[in-house]
Amino acid sequence: MIRPGTLLPLLMVFSLTVSAMQIDADPRTIVSFMDKALSPELDILSVTTDISLDDHLVFQVKTRGERERGEAADHLLLRILHGKVYVLLVPINKGDGDKVLMYESMLQPDYPLLPQVLEQSHENDMSRHLKVERLARGVELTLPLEWIDFGKEFSFDAYTVSAYVRGNTLEISRVHDQAGKGRDGSNKFSAITLLNKLCTPQRLRSRAD
Repeated sequence: MIRPGTLLPLLMVFSLTVSAMQIDADPRTIVSFMDKALSPELDILSVTTDISLDDHLVFQVKTRGERERGEAADHLLLRILHGKVYVLLVPINKGDGDKVLMYESMLQPDYPLLPQVLEQSHENDMSRHLKVERLARGVELTLPLEWIDFGKEFSFDAYTVSAYVRGNTLEISRVHDQAGKGRDGSNKFSAITLLNKLCTPQRLRSRAD
C-alpha cells in the first residue's frame, strides 16, 4: 500500500519521466540542459524544426546568450545525417556576418558522427539555396525541402565548436556543447516521419489559406 504522502512525489516523477520521453521521441525538437560553466553564447538550449510556407525546412538553434565580437574560431554547427554527414557552419560572432558554409563527409559505421575533418560540400546547387538569419540568442538556418530524400533516414543535432577553415577543408579542434537525441546524438528516424510531424492539420489548413 502506498502512503498518501508519497503518492504525489511518485506521480510527479512519473509525469516528468513521461514528459522527457515524449520530448526525446519528438523528431521536431531537441531540448538541451543549461551549462553555466560555458559562456552563454556557447551554451545551446534548444533546436527546433519547421516547414516554411515556401517549402523550406527551417532549423532554429537557440543559445543562452550572444556576442558581437570574440574568438574567431568559435562557430555554431548544425550536423545532419542523411546518407552522408553534412555540416552547416555559422560564426558565433554576430560581427562576422551571416554567411553559412556547408561541409560533408562519408557516413560509415566506424567513423565518428562528427568527424574532425570535413571537405567543402560538392552540392553546389544546395549551397546557393542555404540561408541563415540571426535571431535573438540564436540563428535560423533554412534549406530547400526538395533536397531531402524521403527514402532515407534523417537525423540532426547542433554543436558549438572551435573550428578552422583551411582552403576547402574544415578542421574541428574542440566541441564546447552539443544538443542531440540520445546519449550520442545518433538517433535516426525516417525523413518521412519528420515531414509527417511537421505537416500537422493546422499547418496544412494555413497553407491552403
